[in-house]
Amino acid sequence: MNIFMLLGCRRLKRNTRERLAVLKIISVYRKNMMDFKNIDTSRAALLMMHFQADVFAALAGHLPPDMLDRANALIKAWRTTGRPVIFANFALGPHYESVTEKNMLTMNIQKMGLFREPTPVAGLDVKPNDGHYACPRASVFHSTKLDQDLRAQGIDTLVMAGIASSGVLFSSVAWASDADYRLYLVQDCCYDPDTLAHEALFRTSFATRTTII
Repeated sequence: MNIFMLLGCRRLKRNTRERLAVLKIISVYRKNMMDFKNIDTSRAALLMMHFQADVFAALAGHLPPDMLDRANALIKAWRTTGRPVIFANFALGPHYESVTEKNMLTMNIQKMGLFREPTPVAGLDVKPNDGHYACPRASVFHSTKLDQDLRAQGIDTLVMAGIASSGVLFSSVAWASDADYRLYLVQDCCYDPDTLAHEALFRTSFATRTTII
């Protein structure tokens, strides 16, 4: 066997393993469709938070290698319900117009040189009719029309996933819970670089405000 054949075989094996891994993830979410059946999807939307290019760049090497696959599997499963898919991403403006010296978080983020635009991460399953929101604060509801638009569509139930648990999830779950939304949190599609904080939130705050699936 020559070197080109050998490389081809190795590539085939690697691609096969990758495809099998994706199929396994999708099969898990297909099984979890039973959870969707317990949700009144006629009044629900899927809310994907901070699955964006700058988040994946900032957390490169830390995120689970299949994080994007997990997100896409969830989106694929949800699309079978025919209900809205919404992407809410963090953005402080091309010239950091939303930064204020009174807000420590925005000041620190500006120093990173990231989060000017709400660009979704490459490869994310985004369709033309999906909802998109550029959010200038950790909560996706702050200074956006998200709540207004959801109410106008009769949506009072949210299936949520996001990065990071101690950031956008913590702020947005608290806001939505206080606004009397019925909340479902997909744990396998949530992440935080601080594992202890991530586990503690799902054990405490999130467990008392959402149904974790």
